[in-house]
Amino acid sequence: MNLLHICKAFATEDAALDYLIKQRWPDGVRCLACDNAKVYKIATKGKSGKPCRLFECADCGLHFSATTGTLFHDSHLPLQKWFMAMALMGEAKKGISANQVARHIGVQYKTAWYLCHRIRKAMQDMNPTPIGGAGKVVEIDETYLGGRKLRKGVKAHLQTIPNTQAAVIRPILEQKLSPDTKTIITDSHPTYSWLLDSEKHQVTNHKEELRTDGEISTKTIEGAFSLFKRGVIGSYHHLSKDHVDSYLTEFCWRFNRRGMQPVMFGEMLRELVTKKPMTYRHLTREVF
Repeated sequence: MNLLHICKAFATEDAALDYLIKQRWPDGVRCLACDNAKVYKIATKGKSGKPCRLFECADCGLHFSATTGTLFHDSHLPLQKWFMAMALMGEAKKGISANQVARHIGVQYKTAWYLCHRIRKAMQDMNPTPIGGAGKVVEIDETYLGGRKLRKGVKAHLQTIPNTQAAVIRPILEQKLSPDTKTIITDSHPTYSWLLDSEKHQVTNHKEELRTDGEISTKTIEGAFSLFKRGVIGSYHHLSKDHVDSYLTEFCWRFNRRGMQPVMFGEMLRELVTKKPMTYRHLTREVF
C-alpha cells in the first residue's frame, strides 16, 4: 500500500484498529494467556486520555489489547501514523531517514527513529529460505561500507562481518546457501576457493566483467551494494555501526520483495503483531 491507499483504507483510527485485530486474530480474538476464545470487549481510555479498546478473557480475566505483546506495545502513536510510516519504508527503494518520516507523519525525530527501528525489526526474516537451489546461480561478494578500510531469481542477503577469513564466512555460507545451487560466482578472493565446491565455484574478474555481458559475473550483487550505498549517502547520511545490520535487514527485506508491493504492507503488519516488543532502552543500550 502507498500513502494514498493508506489514507483511503484507514480514514479513521477505528478502521486501522479493526484491520490490525483481523491480521492478528484471523479466526477471532483469543486470550493471550489461556487461549480462550470467549472474550469481552471493554471501552476505556488509554494513558493519553484517548478512547481505546480492551478485551477481557471470560475464563482467566486477563485484560489485553490488540497491541499487547507486539512491536506496537506501549506506543502512543495513532495506528494511522504507524501505517503511514510502514508504507513509506516499504516503498522507499533506497530507504528513508527518520528525519523524513518525522516530517511526513508529524512527530518528533526521537519518536520517528524508535518507530523506524521497530518496523525494521518486523522486516527481519526469522526463517529465511536458503539462497539458491537446483539449477540456480548464486553470486557472492564483499564490500566496504564507509569508514577506514580494515582487514577483515535474485535474492540478497547482506550482513556485516569482522573480516573475510574462512572461519567467519563458512558458517554464513552453511546457513544461507542452498546445497543444491548449480553455480556459485565470486571474485578472486582466496577464501572462497577453500570453502566452495570446485565443481560449482566460478571466479570472475571485476575488471574483465565490465567489458562483457557474459553470465559469469557478480554484477547483480554489486548492484545491490551500490543501491544500499546510495541510500546511505542520499537518505541516512550516517549510520551507527551498532545498527548497520538492522538497515541491511531492511534493505534485503525490501529488495527481495520488489514487485510485491500489493502484499508487502500486510506481510509487514503480520510481523509487527507477532514479534515481541522492543523497548527504547533495549534498542539504545543493548549494543554497548
